[in-house]
Amino acid sequence: MKIHHVCLAAVACVLALHAQQPAPTPAPAPGTEGQPPQEPPGIKIRSLTFQLDAPPTEVYVHDPAAGGKVPGVKIDMKSYLNHEYNLQPTLAQNLVFTKSQTPASINDAASVIAKTKVPANIKSGIFMFLPGSGKPGDAPFRVLVIEDSKQAFPPGSFKVMNLSPHGVRIQLENTNFDFASGETKLIENPPVGANNSASMKAFSSTNGVVQRIAAGVWPHPGTKRSLQVLFLNPASGQVEIRGIRDVAGDEF
Repeated sequence: MKIHHVCLAAVACVLALHAQQPAPTPAPAPGTEGQPPQEPPGIKIRSLTFQLDAPPTEVYVHDPAAGGKVPGVKIDMKSYLNHEYNLQPTLAQNLVFTKSQTPASINDAASVIAKTKVPANIKSGIFMFLPGSGKPGDAPFRVLVIEDSKQAFPPGSFKVMNLSPHGVRIQLENTNFDFASGETKLIENPPVGANNSASMKAFSSTNGVVQRIAAGVWPHPGTKRSLQVLFLNPASGQVEIRGIRDVAGDEF
């Protein structure tokens, strides 16, 4: 009888020890050992409003190739750049922005806010919302897509976009950088002077007449990036420049 009780106690002890053991870690899928986790498919969208007196507030992005089966993704409209983004779940060639999540809104002219083509193979981008053409039948806004991968927009660089109708020269220290109307170029490894900053002067050229449009100091972006936008101020008729610092981390 005593032996029977001892056996039962031993079995209970073994079961208790077995229950305390952690569950085994699942084996990694074949070929994935040591690899970083895969990112979800789609396009990371960081919106950026520019020159908009009244930016749209309720905005949804749609892939017209989805056949009206996928609801739109809400876009957070911002006037600055950081690490936050909205994921468009498909690698679309074209995107339509509307006021509604309903897929059918892409066919409603009153709901369509903007349309844009998407560069091939892009996985993340800055989607800059600008005023539309104002022409009858056109959407009220237009969108420029700026690829923001580290290859296309490296840390420590300036990306200069000349949205003005005039050619512009930017002088950093004693080095000149020229931008034709509509041109976007990188300034990598920008020259710097004291305090890791560059003295900056900018000039526009209209019908052979050169005019200085800006002067100041550009701090080196360091490990971040800086978007510099040249544009025509509709009120003054003068070309101006505005800098937008991209403070996103390693995810871009």
